[in-house]
Amino acid sequence: MAPPTGQADCRETCERLSIAFANNIDRRDYPALLDLFAEDAVIDRMGTVIRGRPALSAWLESRPADITTRHVCSNIAIVQRDQRTAEGLTYFTFYKAVAAPDTCEIDGPEMIGEYHDTFTLTAQGWKFLKRKIIVVFRRGCA
Repeated sequence: MAPPTGQADCRETCERLSIAFANNIDRRDYPALLDLFAEDAVIDRMGTVIRGRPALSAWLESRPADITTRHVCSNIAIVQRDQRTAEGLTYFTFYKAVAAPDTCEIDGPEMIGEYHDTFTLTAQGWKFLKRKIIVVFRRGCA
């Protein structure tokens, strides 16, 4: 069965991808997170460019094991550009602490920023083709 291609389906599916990214990275469910990306996907992480699923996998596996994170997403806006391409904007608030979640103390978010996304319709449905991470506010900035 072919994946749905209507604009409402596109918006809903791409919104879910953005939320699933946050949930899967925070849970360290890297196989599920990688499945959200096209094979040739790119993440531009504040100037560091990671290309393709193998490189994405290596980046995820290199994340420190003693860090607990939470990505909170909001203001998600998706625009379908054509039958196979969509663009999205998601605001995020990022929390980070060293320790197990039940013992972490924080005094606010580590950063607030935007995800600028390009989605592509594949044989398996909508996937991330590109995610650019832009930091708007960072802890410690005056």
